[in-house]
Amino acid sequence: MEPMLAAADNDPGSLAAAAASFPLLVYDHGEQPDNSQTVLSVADGSLRTYQLPELQNFRCLETPQGLVLMVDTASLHCSLWNPLTGEKMPLPAMDEPPPASCRCLVSDTISSPPDWIPDGEAPPDSLVVICDFTRPELLLCRIRGGATAKWVRQPYDYMGLCEIPGKAPTARTIVEIAAVQGIFYFLKSRGVVGALVCFADDPEPHLELVTFEAPKPMIATDAPQVVTLSYLLESSGELFLVCLFFLGCGLEQIEEVGAYVMDFGQRQWCRVTDIGDRAFILGPGQFAASCPAAEHGLKEGCVYYAYDFLRNSNEFHIFDLKEGTREVARPTQDIPSLSRRPFWLVPIHPGV
Repeated sequence: MEPMLAAADNDPGSLAAAAASFPLLVYDHGEQPDNSQTVLSVADGSLRTYQLPELQNFRCLETPQGLVLMVDTASLHCSLWNPLTGEKMPLPAMDEPPPASCRCLVSDTISSPPDWIPDGEAPPDSLVVICDFTRPELLLCRIRGGATAKWVRQPYDYMGLCEIPGKAPTARTIVEIAAVQGIFYFLKSRGVVGALVCFADDPEPHLELVTFEAPKPMIATDAPQVVTLSYLLESSGELFLVCLFFLGCGLEQIEEVGAYVMDFGQRQWCRVTDIGDRAFILGPGQFAASCPAAEHGLKEGCVYYAYDFLRNSNEFHIFDLKEGTREVARPTQDIPSLSRRPFWLVPIHPGV
């Protein structure tokens, strides 16, 4: 890592003062009027205003592992930023800007070798992976690739087509994806899970596909139509699926929230109502992360969900999986207009 100079706790360009309050919900106001961000701690409800240089002249992609990929909008130089410490790890420059709509993940297999790697065998490279939502393509980069590292594009054609009556078919893309022990799992279809693996002896990063059948959970209802939003995430080395179920075609009212852990022996999603001292954090772009609850002042066994479909409020929802209860929370003061949807900064994942 290349550390930045330590910033004072009251420095408006540092998140040091809010380090104990992670996870944070960030409201970015863009260039007007002062390149500022309003930051909400969901643990204690406190609000702070910052002018973070990392969010000025950079495209920033948050990851479930806590690191943020920064891409200089002018030079396309890249780095991984640790918001808690200010440290940055340089990465190769991109040859074009990142996709307008995408998801970013980090898989650290060096400091936390996967269980499936035999003793004495080198683990696959730690990777940064960007899933392009606009076309079926992945962008890959080795974190510790040295002078030879570069961003590699990997198109794919295994997601099929999205067909809407009256419109030309378009290629489906990977949307729900999580990194678990060096493997990138995604929902290939309603009943199929895909797994992407990078092997250590590949001359440059390349993800190989394996699939297995695992029916996607449903809810019992007489409603003629159920819409499901799905989120994949890693927690304590396990693969979880969180489903938000909506009745009808609207997305205003969540009918039910379900959490499921993958039983790889049975190849099925098993519903769980007790996730222990953990909280799941969900946001726009299918962002999903796990966070120790007590350590960070969160309600254990809950799902924190921040996504305003209508963009007319800054609310977030808290669903208690064990009790089946829910509540809606919001900032205690008005939030100025935003340049993007609110996004999460979560604690750094162990091993990253």
